[in-house]
Amino acid sequence: MAPFPITGRFVGDFVPHLVAVDTDDTWDQIARKVAVHSVGRRVPKPEVSPGYDVLVDGTVMTSDATLGELLGTRTVPPLQWVDVRFREQVGSNG
Repeated sequence: MAPFPITGRFVGDFVPHLVAVDTDDTWDQIARKVAVHSVGRRVPKPEVSPGYDVLVDGTVMTSDATLGELLGTRTVPPLQWVDVRFREQVGSNG
């Protein structure tokens, strides 16, 4: 368990944020820490929240995996750019 700074941006927002996360945080927890700065402020809040996806270098992270697990497999520099977006709905019929 260690603090780790990231640069988080919610897709659709023009403002990136310095966000303090922990290496034991899941990607779902990290997504919420980034989203709180944008959703309902500069990004409209949906009526029903579909949850969030986190993208690191364009790859969607597994929501229940942790930052520490990623750090164990590759080099992630402090202030790594992380994008967060609303989770895409799979199998929804329009």
